[in-house]
Amino acid sequence: MSERASTPGGGLWGCPHCGRRFKRPNQAHSCQARNVDDHFHGRSPELRGLFDALRAKLERSGPLRVDAVKSTINLISTHHFGGIAVRRDHLRVGFILDHAIDAGRITRVERVGPRRFSHHIVLRSPADLDAEVLAWLAESQALQADG
Repeated sequence: MSERASTPGGGLWGCPHCGRRFKRPNQAHSCQARNVDDHFHGRSPELRGLFDALRAKLERSGPLRVDAVKSTINLISTHHFGGIAVRRDHLRVGFILDHAIDAGRITRVERVGPRRFSHHIVLRSPADLDAEVLAWLAESQALQADG
C-alpha cells in the first residue's frame, strides 16, 4: 500500500481520480500526488532521516496519514494539520493551532480562519525536534483529530 493510500480513520471522501481522501465531498485539491521519496531525491540522507524521525514521533502522538503531493508532504490525522516543504538543507514545517504562538523559532504566523492560525518553523537537524516543537505539533495533530 502506498503512503498516500493509508488512512487512519474512515468516513472521508476519496477523490475518484487520485484516491486522496478529504473531509468534504468534492473538496478542491490537486490530483498531482507524489511519493515521499520524490521529495528527497538529490537531498542528503540526513534530511530524509530528519523527516523519518519527525514522522515516527508524530505517529506516537496519534493517527497520522502522510499525503505527498507536488510541492509538499501533507500531515493528516483525521483532518489536515500541517505540511512539510523539503528544501535544500532544511524542512519547512507548517502546522495549525487555535491560537497564535509568539516564539523566536516561529518564522511566520498567519490567521487562516476565525479560530485557526498557521505557524511555520524550520528544522535543520534532529536537535530541532525538541520537546517544544513536538508539543506544538502534537497539539496541532490533536486539534485536527477532534475536528
